[in-house]
Amino acid sequence: MKYIVTVSLVLLLSACSFRENTEEKLSNILTEIYNSESDYRDVQLELSETEKKEQANFQSMMELTKDQKEKLTKQVEENANLLEKRLELVKKESASIKKASEKMVDIDTLISNTKDDSEKDNLKKMEEALKNRYAAYDALTEQYNNLANLQDELYNMLIEEDSEVKTIQDKVAEVNEQNEVVQKAVEKFNELTTQLNQVKEKVFASFEEDK
Repeated sequence: MKYIVTVSLVLLLSACSFRENTEEKLSNILTEIYNSESDYRDVQLELSETEKKEQANFQSMMELTKDQKEKLTKQVEENANLLEKRLELVKKESASIKKASEKMVDIDTLISNTKDDSEKDNLKKMEEALKNRYAAYDALTEQYNNLANLQDELYNMLIEEDSEVKTIQDKVAEVNEQNEVVQKAVEKFNELTTQLNQVKEKVFASFEEDK
């Protein structure tokens, strides 16, 4: 599963003053948010590589029979370890996203302290775009963890003595169905990330027009 569409929020401002204006304050907040997501960005490559390795192992496992139990057990254990590693990476990126989302309170404070109606409206648009993206990430993570739980159940079934072929097939179908749910959640998150970038560009263009 590929999460990432990196949001570039770092803005270079040419204007300097002893007292920051609304544009500068918002830029600083967005820069802090971007920096807080560094761990999220850093784990993406490792997460993707772990997923690919686990998927390749799984395809190999499905070609084995119960007569090859020793080899099957070894591959199941390896995949279980890869799954655990994935979840640790997701936990790390989730903590990074949570840290970033907590800085949105600064935008809320900025909205409260801003008197100009046009600026206030722009700040609210920025806040809404960020909220939508973080809500989509939370939904994505929940579905991803649900998928991981189903995959773990499937791995265990493959080495259980009393597992029937039909039961395993049903679990595979359940995993595939949940994977589709995750992919849709990924698409939604990426879509809202793109929208966030678009809103950011429009908001700062509006600030420039009002100068």
